[in-house]
Amino acid sequence: MLHLCWRPRSAPSTDPEVDLIMFPGDCTFLPYLGPGKSAESPGDKISPTNGRIFELKFSSSSQRIYFWLQSKSQHSEGNPGWFSNKDLLLGKIVNKILEGDETEWRRLFAELRRGGDGGSGSGPSRDDDVMEDVQGGESDLTRQGRGGAGADATGGDPREEGEDSRRGGGDGGRANDASDVVQNFLRSLQGSYVQPQTAQQQSYDKPFTSLPELLNTATTVPHLRSASPEYIDKLCSHLPPSIFLLSQESADSLSSIEPSPEAGKAAIEALSTDQKREILERVLRSPQLHQGLGSLTVALRDGGLPQIGEALGIEVENGGLIRGGSMPLGGGEAVEKFLDGVKKSVEKK
Repeated sequence: MLHLCWRPRSAPSTDPEVDLIMFPGDCTFLPYLGPGKSAESPGDKISPTNGRIFELKFSSSSQRIYFWLQSKSQHSEGNPGWFSNKDLLLGKIVNKILEGDETEWRRLFAELRRGGDGGSGSGPSRDDDVMEDVQGGESDLTRQGRGGAGADATGGDPREEGEDSRRGGGDGGRANDASDVVQNFLRSLQGSYVQPQTAQQQSYDKPFTSLPELLNTATTVPHLRSASPEYIDKLCSHLPPSIFLLSQESADSLSSIEPSPEAGKAAIEALSTDQKREILERVLRSPQLHQGLGSLTVALRDGGLPQIGEALGIEVENGGLIRGGSMPLGGGEAVEKFLDGVKKSVEKK
């Protein structure tokens, strides 16, 4: 499990504005180049906005969060949307961290500290000097703690680039934010590379069902087909609005627009109960849902119960820890305690 936090530089580490628990591989962190353009395309990478923006995009939801670099562009003509090789390398490091590829992000980070471009091949190198302000060795990178995700990230409009948080050098030409992004992203992992090793020290192997087995279509689909219209509406409220908008409009018209809650609600209300039931059934049968349930089962078995319970607002017994100890539960017992916590939370409501 990855714990990603972002906060303004002026805020304490205990008060993040973005606080996410994520599965490795569930999201990507790529430069925002506009609709239809890929970071793998040859040539210079230039954002259509007035800044160098990275987009955190989730595969399990329609949520998107935008982060932008605050240091001055290194473009020879001052183009604020031009990504230097170092900018792209920084993004690659963050993306590999979120993929859970520890070997690759360590290699890229070592390349960044040497002042290299990571083989990005995105045009001539006009980067600034080597980041000698990145302090500490690799042993510092996996220590537990919370940090900011970067220089003034936002979930707002990516077309507007802020200026307030620029620091280091009166002209903003060289700021420490690149260092902050790397260091704080790594620290925000909350020991994600240590935790699995800790969990392996346990000998828990209690036989228990997995979430995909428990929520198989042979059980969920018949239940859905007999559900009341009110229950159907409640289930629909938990799905991304884009699912319902896509049932009414073309995907092209939504490719560059994040649906608003009001638009999603209107789309749900415009559908008949049978149409809503059909959409929900497709979701229940989707490979993405079953893959997500499988990943959640693995995370629970590998010691992620305390963090998952906290993130979902589920009260699990003894906080998900072994009774009388500080180690997280693992194996089938962790899955069982998670389901017990879900049941008790529902009963309380």
